[in-house]
Amino acid sequence: MSSMDLRQSASQRTIQTMSGQMLASLNILAMSNKELGEHLSEQALVNPAIEYNPPRISAVGGDAFDAVSELSENKPSLHVHLSEQIDLSITDVRERAIAEVFLKALEPTGWLGQDLSAIAKSARIDMAEAEVMLERLQKLDPPGIFARSLGECLTLQAKDLDILTWEFSALLENLPLLAEGRVRELAEICDCEPDDIPDIARPIRNLDPKPGLAFTQDIEPVFPPDLIAKRSPSGWEVELNQSTSPVIRINPAALPDIDTPDSKKFCRAALNQAKSLAQALERRGETLLRTATVLVARQAAFLDRGRRYLKPLSLQDVGDALDLHPSTISRATSGRMIETPNGTLMLKDFFSRATASVHADTVTSQDAALDFVNRTVENEPRFVPFSDEEIAQMANAAGFAIARRTVVKYRKRLGIASSYARRRASAPRLAN
Repeated sequence: MSSMDLRQSASQRTIQTMSGQMLASLNILAMSNKELGEHLSEQALVNPAIEYNPPRISAVGGDAFDAVSELSENKPSLHVHLSEQIDLSITDVRERAIAEVFLKALEPTGWLGQDLSAIAKSARIDMAEAEVMLERLQKLDPPGIFARSLGECLTLQAKDLDILTWEFSALLENLPLLAEGRVRELAEICDCEPDDIPDIARPIRNLDPKPGLAFTQDIEPVFPPDLIAKRSPSGWEVELNQSTSPVIRINPAALPDIDTPDSKKFCRAALNQAKSLAQALERRGETLLRTATVLVARQAAFLDRGRRYLKPLSLQDVGDALDLHPSTISRATSGRMIETPNGTLMLKDFFSRATASVHADTVTSQDAALDFVNRTVENEPRFVPFSDEEIAQMANAAGFAIARRTVVKYRKRLGIASSYARRRASAPRLAN
């Protein structure tokens, strides 16, 4: 073999080794703390040079963690679905905390699993405020959510479909009579003939008595946040949560002390693997910290003042700031959480798509536009709700260049009914 062939062969081996190490580092970067702990535990079993001691923490965060932080991002569930809507529709920190108490009381069916008085006591609010919050949460998607009974669940869905006649409402309030076949009594309550009851009850077959079961029910506990953000006199500071970061110790003394070629080869390979793994862990922590630091710095107004102050920010933006590929940023932020004074957030919450602005030299975030639509509906005249076209016009006046169809999309995402449905819901009931 010529010297050129030797150099080419050595170069290829070096490239292959670097590619293998880089791939391993990227895989480790993408792992959650739980997955990383399992990986390190497996490595320690086959490599005596690696010592792994798992963090001494519980699998699920305590009261300080948001409901969304108790769920695995990779498993879409009812809780995650509702948490995202709550995060968008409720911007006040105190009200969001109250909503989370309701969320924790939710059963897999989508019904409330506790009496409203018990929930009010847990949230440290009075019954009047609990009723108001319940009414807000019952407007979320899917229709029928946060119901306290089958009748209420079906009533909420009938309202959403705009099929809740007076007779149908009376029937839903007296479902036990229907189940027991007491048609004559039910007809008296509904002020109709017994023969009319089947027709009145027919829409029930198109409603879902357990809307929550349409979602994945597997809730996988995860470790507490990977990072911690704190407000200091000089600004926001970010640090790794050392109590949750899996670490290893390299212990050469644990390798077999046998003076044979095979044993020496094994020890060298084991020690190199342990060092490579330790370096990958160090790079993982550094990348997480650098990424989170950029996110917090770019979105300081969001942390200080709420979601409406989110700026447009993409994976590419953060990658450019750190001279890293967007896919690396995606791996670093996937499933990661950061503890802040206002609760635990997912790093993905710091990203926001840009949306058009009426000012050519500025851009606004989609979250800010969503928040504007939500606040506009919250503050609209009770009996004369704004149409989608009117909301679009007000949004444009406020600097958001969004069309009526975009308002419709945002409204549905926020779980807000149409102006027609809102008008019917707020209209005073006429006495019989």
